[in-house]
Formats: sequence, C-alpha cells, structure tokens
Amino acid sequence: MKKEIYNSIANNDQAIGISALICDKKQIIDTYYFGKRSLEENLETTPDTIYRIASISKVVVAIGALMLYDEGRLDIYQDISNYLGYKVRNPYFPDDIITIEMLMTQTSSINDGADHKLGYDGVNGPRFYVELKRLLTDPTYEYYTSKTFLKMHPGSTFCYSNFGCGILACIIEKVSGMYFTDFIKERLLDPLHLDAGFRSDDIKKIDKIASLYDENILQRDANMFLKNVFPRYPLGDNFRGPAGGLFISAQDLSKITRMLMNKGVYEGKRYLKEETILNMEKIHWKTLYPDGLYTQKGLQLLILDDYGPRLYGHTGSAYGLKSFMFFNDEYGYIFLCNGSNFKMARDGFTIIQESFLKQMLKDSNNA
Repeated sequence: MKKEIYNSIANNDQAIGISALICDKKQIIDTYYFGKRSLEENLETTPDTIYRIASISKVVVAIGALMLYDEGRLDIYQDISNYLGYKVRNPYFPDDIITIEMLMTQTSSINDGADHKLGYDGVNGPRFYVELKRLLTDPTYEYYTSKTFLKMHPGSTFCYSNFGCGILACIIEKVSGMYFTDFIKERLLDPLHLDAGFRSDDIKKIDKIASLYDENILQRDANMFLKNVFPRYPLGDNFRGPAGGLFISAQDLSKITRMLMNKGVYEGKRYLKEETILNMEKIHWKTLYPDGLYTQKGLQLLILDDYGPRLYGHTGSAYGLKSFMFFNDEYGYIFLCNGSNFKMARDGFTIIQESFLKQMLKDSNNA
C-alpha cells in the first residue's frame, strides 16, 4: 500500500488512528497503520491494535446462526417464534410470520424503536435486565413501544435494525443452549486462534484495545468498555451487544474474511458449507429506488456494485469509529479508524472510508 497516498487521505480527514489491510485468499498481502490508538496515553497504532468494530459484527453473528443452519438445528426460512419459544408478530400484520432470513436481510419489520426510553434504542445502553419476550410482545411492559414495528409487511421493506441482529443472537442461544458470546468463541474465534470476542473481558491483550473518539473527544477506552460489559442474563435475553460489539484486530478479522472468501474453509478446516456461503452472497433484497449504500443485501452481507467488481461485506459506525470489511473472490479489504473529522460521501459511507476503499481497490488491481 502506497503509504504517502494513504497518509494524505488520513491527514486530510484528521484521522486519529487507522488499521487497514488487503488480503487475498491465502494471506495478508499489504498493510497500513497510522496514528494513535490512544491520545491520552500517546500509544501508537500497531498491527495488534484491537478495535470494537461496530456493525461488521453482524456478519459474525450471521456466521454463528448459519453454523446451526448447516447442522440442521435451525431453518432460516422458518418463523422465529419456533426458536424463541413464544409467538412474535408485527401487531399491524398479525398473520405474517417473521423469519430468520428477514432478520439477516433487515426486512423483518422489527426496527430499533426510535425512542430514547423505550424499545431497543431506549434500553440498549443501561445494564439492567430487560426481558426480550415482553419487549417484543407485551404492550403493558414498561419498556415496550409500538415503534418497534414498522407499518409494513414483514419481508417487504428494508429497515436497518440493530435489534434484529440482537434477536438473532438470542435465537442462537435458544438453539445451542449456550450464551451467544461463548458459542461464537468456541465455534469460530478460538478455532481461528483470534484474540477477539463480543465481551471486552474475553480479550487477552486488553491493553491493545483502541480508544474511540468523536470530534477528538474520548467516547470509549478499554476501562470504559470493561465497565460497561453486560451481565449474563438468562439464555435468550442477551440481545444487547451482538449488533456491534465484536472486539478484534484488522489482522485477525482478515482470517474471518479469508474464510468467507474460501467459501467456508480456513487453513483446511471447514466452518460453513460452500452452498451456505453462496446463499449469503446471493441477493435476497434489492431496492427499486437506490439511495445511499444499502441498495441490495445478501444474508447479513451488504452487496456493493458501485466500485467496480462486486463486493460483499459490511460497514461499521459507533462511538466515533468507522470501519468496513469487504471482499470478493480475489481480495479482501479491511479498514478500521478510531476517530476522524468524518464527512459523508453518501448515506452510510464517509469520505475517508470511500477514499480508502477506492485506493485499496486500485492497489490490489495493480498487484
């Protein structure tokens, strides 16, 4: 990667710290590290810097569910009620089922509630117990809001939903009999030998976690992440955290990327069936009215045709972090930034993200 070009992009947007890399199916082929992982402690960004990668995490939650799908333990086209153990319906359309596929394509009609006190948005931060069943089904519950549901038929309309991903993690708990955070470590993260996890207290090199900044103001550091780890609630009620909570370095994330690029296999071990990866990459939703980044989706994969050859992956945004992980059959591209003077290139994508992606695509094409 041409350091002077990337330095120019980073400096132009006043980036604090960046980890970026390009990989092919076999290995990392180029890397770029910039700036500080902590301004307060004056710590440099290094290859082992760990980030809370925000919504790229949703791809990893989907991988967990699809592992159970491959084993015949859940069916992504069936009613989520069958796995949660209680009936879930959009109250505006009580005869329509909501499927796991809809959760993965964000067409379930379940959204984040758009309320600072009620629904998913209202309870996502505080560390008190909230019962998922009542949040979804009980209008008398103190945290319930009808805003959780769109006035649209399930399966008909895309609506970005962190809550939907949290519900998917709860389904994994119900089916596996394990906490989602433990399941994904045992089945994916540990076999890949990653220092990664959805709980900051699972990270071995806790001192390598990058601090996150919004307009140069500290939003989260390692101590804050540790302080805000959710207690373990009953299985099926741990819906807060999975949608954006994976801690991982760019180098370790590239292993997951390469597993997907190799149609479910990494270093000789199969994690997902080839046909399952192909189903992830298939277009399951597409809008007739393109606007912004989300115009077509696979199973929890954003599908991009805007920058040349088709790309699959996801972006992330939280607490000042901006990120992306994209791949095709030839190359993977990872970008993690813990703070910058972010300006939007388009809905869902900042100028620095787009500039890095375009340059990385150019570099890989010239490799």
